[in-house]
Amino acid sequence: MRTLFIAVAMLAFVPAAPACDVCGCSIGGNYFGILPQFHRHFVGLRWSEQSFQSAHSLSAALDGRYDSEEFVRSIDVLGRFYVLPRLQLLVLAPYRTFRRIEGDLETRTAGPGDVSVMANYVLLDTGDSLRRKWQHTLTFGGGVKLPAGRSGLKDAEGKLLHPNLQPGSGTTDFMLGATYTLRRGAWGFTGDVLGRLNTKNHQQAYRFGNRVSGSAKFFYWKNIGKIALLPNTGVFVDAAQSNSGDSNLTQGTGGAISLATFGLDVYTGRFSAGFTFQQPFSQHLGNGQVRSGARWMATVNYLF
Repeated sequence: MRTLFIAVAMLAFVPAAPACDVCGCSIGGNYFGILPQFHRHFVGLRWSEQSFQSAHSLSAALDGRYDSEEFVRSIDVLGRFYVLPRLQLLVLAPYRTFRRIEGDLETRTAGPGDVSVMANYVLLDTGDSLRRKWQHTLTFGGGVKLPAGRSGLKDAEGKLLHPNLQPGSGTTDFMLGATYTLRRGAWGFTGDVLGRLNTKNHQQAYRFGNRVSGSAKFFYWKNIGKIALLPNTGVFVDAAQSNSGDSNLTQGTGGAISLATFGLDVYTGRFSAGFTFQQPFSQHLGNGQVRSGARWMATVNYLF
């Protein structure tokens, strides 16, 4: 079995749905999940969904009265390519759709999001050593999120839509991260951390807050004939600073959330598929005005 690892999350901008003062959709990141065959290229498709409830005031949130519901769906094309024996190139190109319900009003928007590119250098890899009972992999890298998504969409009256409604952020942002995997036999542990520095959209005089995320997961590898199963469980944590700019647009932004993660990945030949479910167990989002629901993610990859 090749070394397994969790790819450092290329957290492409996750825009929020509607032009509202408080909307939870801009909070929360995504990550690749556990990927097999550490030394091989792959291309894949990922489908993920998450939901939020938002209150227009803290007192309403404390009373359990939420004014709107937001739903975020992302379909991502992703890939990993080795440009050198120890240098990986990770690419993520998302397509986002957003839906917000507030009373009888429903708002929808969709479009290609910003593209993320990240280079990881393999600092340590003992996964193929038969002499070692404990096998390690350590990668470190950095990258950019490019402003490929549209950020200047306007409504029917010609007014610029809220930054949380734009498919892209209109900024070039920077990422720095590391991933570590430890394995003995069929059992293993993997952890990753990713920081993102966001720049200012000067056209809208708006800046999304910097963020940091990380995960820690335990996994078990089981071969059944030509099929390999990899159940895994752990914790995912995401934290972001409040956005800056117009005070009417930054209310209810920023915060932190911790989610329990449960997943199952299946590998056979050149293909892999997986499903991950995440349930929040601790959260303080938007100064308490935003509540996140459960999240899920499904992936299919082709390795070559």
